[in-house]
Amino acid sequence: ECRFPRRFARRAGRESFGPDMSAPDDRRRFLFLVCSARADGNSELLARRAAEALPAGTGRRWMRLADFPLPPFEDRRHAGDGAYPLPAGPAAELLEATFAATDLVIVAPVYWYGLPAAAKLYLDHWSGWMRVPGLDFKARMAGKTMWAISTYSDTDPAFAEPLFATLRLSAQYLAMRWGGSLLGEGNRPGDVLADAHALAATARLFTRSAGSPPG
Repeated sequence: ECRFPRRFARRAGRESFGPDMSAPDDRRRFLFLVCSARADGNSELLARRAAEALPAGTGRRWMRLADFPLPPFEDRRHAGDGAYPLPAGPAAELLEATFAATDLVIVAPVYWYGLPAAAKLYLDHWSGWMRVPGLDFKARMAGKTMWAISTYSDTDPAFAEPLFATLRLSAQYLAMRWGGSLLGEGNRPGDVLADAHALAATARLFTRSAGSPPG
């Protein structure tokens, strides 16, 4: 029998969503994961504008991955029974917040045409969480919606596509819905506030109909 803390158990009724932000189970709960290597960067500024357009009563929580440092991921899939232990410390906090959310928003600038290291490490740990006996990570992620908000500082927005493709395919693998993405232009902190097109799009991002998960 696998035993794990009640914090990871499936809950009925009301579920806590952050110290000052909760919502009944029939309301959406957005987890904004800020993955930048600097605070108050352009991607976060864009995400906070988008969050302002969420309906009143929508649960929302902000977590900076830099404040929840994860250990290097160790691939144990082919060692022994391939099982992983329950996460502890910052990993457990991230896992609990991930489970609590209905909508997962990855807030990540384009670094070397892909995700920042902190975001990639978070996704790597999903591989371990899928193999924690009794946790049912993959089944519990199915049906959630993933979104991406990013910024770039280049001449061609196509350079951001590898970042978005990584997240879309990750969502597809877990039978999550893909909500959509938002891309702004900015290099120095605050530059994105001059991107009128991206700012206008923040009001529409979360009103889109999320795509259905694969059948």
